[in-house]
Amino acid sequence: MRTEGPGEPILVGSVARAHGLLGDVVVDVFSDAPRRFAPGMAMRAGLKSGPAREVVVEAARPFGKRLLVRFRGITSRTEAEALHGADLTIARSDVMPLPAGRHYRFELLGLRVRTRGGSTLGTVEDVFSTGGNDVYVVRGPSGEILLPAIAGVVLEIDVARGEMVVEIPAGLGE
Repeated sequence: MRTEGPGEPILVGSVARAHGLLGDVVVDVFSDAPRRFAPGMAMRAGLKSGPAREVVVEAARPFGKRLLVRFRGITSRTEAEALHGADLTIARSDVMPLPAGRHYRFELLGLRVRTRGGSTLGTVEDVFSTGGNDVYVVRGPSGEILLPAIAGVVLEIDVARGEMVVEIPAGLGE
């Protein structure tokens, strides 16, 4: 699990591999923003060895559950292979605002979680999707609790306060 702190860059994708001979790469996308990989969008490619570099999307298209992306100036398979495994990140200031009541995963990670009655459950350590809804993995003094991210369970999220208030569903116990 990777967490992003207040000044940390936000992970939006990862280069899985080179594709073809003309510099295209296959990207695993971790962003829900539809225009994140639109032509002209810039991001940092954090390489496993060597310094990070800025890359700018020239073209992108769906490729199964991934994207096939061409970055400006990457014109050969050799150059594309050099990006293999790179984390693609953006500055927090480049994150597009969400509608009220919606939150990015990076905003939820690390939130303190307490019940409506004031009992501390721990902190949000991970978020994953089940298809129907997200699930918050909360770890604390009593162990791990998996909380469905649905109305009636998640009562309040206050990112500024760093806190989430929940109602434990029957059967989960405290």
